[in-house]
Amino acid sequence: MYRVVKEENAAGVVERKVYGVLADFDLSSLTEDMKDGYTKMSQQRTGTPPFMAHELLDGPEGLHLYRHDLESLFYVMLILATNYEIQPATEKEEGGLRMRQGLEELPYRKWFGEPTYDTLASHKRDFFSTRRGFDLSPDFRDFYDWLWDFYMSFRHGFRDQETHKDSIAFRRRRGGASEQGAAPEFDCETLGGHVGYSALIDPVRKLKGGLEGLVIRYDPSLSTPTVAQVDSSI
Repeated sequence: MYRVVKEENAAGVVERKVYGVLADFDLSSLTEDMKDGYTKMSQQRTGTPPFMAHELLDGPEGLHLYRHDLESLFYVMLILATNYEIQPATEKEEGGLRMRQGLEELPYRKWFGEPTYDTLASHKRDFFSTRRGFDLSPDFRDFYDWLWDFYMSFRHGFRDQETHKDSIAFRRRRGGASEQGAAPEFDCETLGGHVGYSALIDPVRKLKGGLEGLVIRYDPSLSTPTVAQVDSSI
């Protein structure tokens, strides 16, 4: 697990094709090392708060899961697509990304100024519990369907997780397991099967516009990893 996904560590590399890569692996950990409690410094809660999974912001007692990295990656994509625009190259300037112009306040900027982890976690819980759209920069409109599907995977997963917790609490108030039997297990690692690698990759197959044909480097639907064609302008 990467464990510290943020804007500065996500980059594009051009080698005849464009690839998205993560850099700076000094805080990454092997999955098997994360399952026996927090006994090493590398297992402690870590990350850049605006991009951290909201459950990790609530406290360090829970294990860092693969889906926490996916949630962080979602935040990176969301901030990129809502807070930035592409400045065209001119004779005097190379062009590239710049902060979005013309808005009184950029979306989600309050995530960068919250004084405590608790209040930031509360904002993010509300973000997923209250269904809402995204105000994307015009340069990133083609990201909308991808972000929406990814968002809804988390939203449904967190909803089912809360429903499961409510069911457990109800059974305990009733004095334990009822005649209907114990509550079914809930897979916290994937939020009941809603969030995993497929939640990130499957929407890519439906992208249109400038993102149609975006590379899927490791495609789980194929027997061997593949690299698809991608326009180097993306």
